Amino acid sequence: MDINVFDFNDVSPLLALCFNDGCQRKEECMRYRVGQQVPENVTSGKAVYPNALRDGDCEHFYQLRVVKAARGFGNIFADVKQKHSAEMRMQIERYLGGHGTYYRYKRGERLLMPEQQEWICSLFEKYGYGRNVQFNDYLQVYDLG
Repeated sequence: MDINVFDFNDVSPLLALCFNDGCQRKEECMRYRVGQQVPENVTSGKAVYPNALRDGDCEHFYQLRVVKAARGFGNIFADVKQKHSAEMRMQIERYLGGHGTYYRYKRGERLLMPEQQEWICSLFEKYGYGRNVQFNDYLQVYDLG
């Protein structure tokens, strides 16, 4: 996977984008990187204004961050006792945003960010299964906020 390419649909509409070509830190700023890859059909949205850049510093700088995302978790309950599996699955469902969303993550249609992976590992540890939860696949991706 080319780390410089991402699906613009995964970008939060709340993320203000930057188009300040004069910024010295633009290559390490997520707002600028996303702003450079706006699709042709997107014509408006939140933006960082040029006057945010003062004396070479920008108050809206957002450090570019590459993270190890997990894709899918079809087998995480394989070694879980039946008496725990339904309750654990329900807790993960609630944490991820509901039944439908849970299955999108499970099938790998949505990526689990490190914080979400950590929460799931903590849940398994809480039930006595250790923290070594293996997800289906891992990808290096931009943290798109």
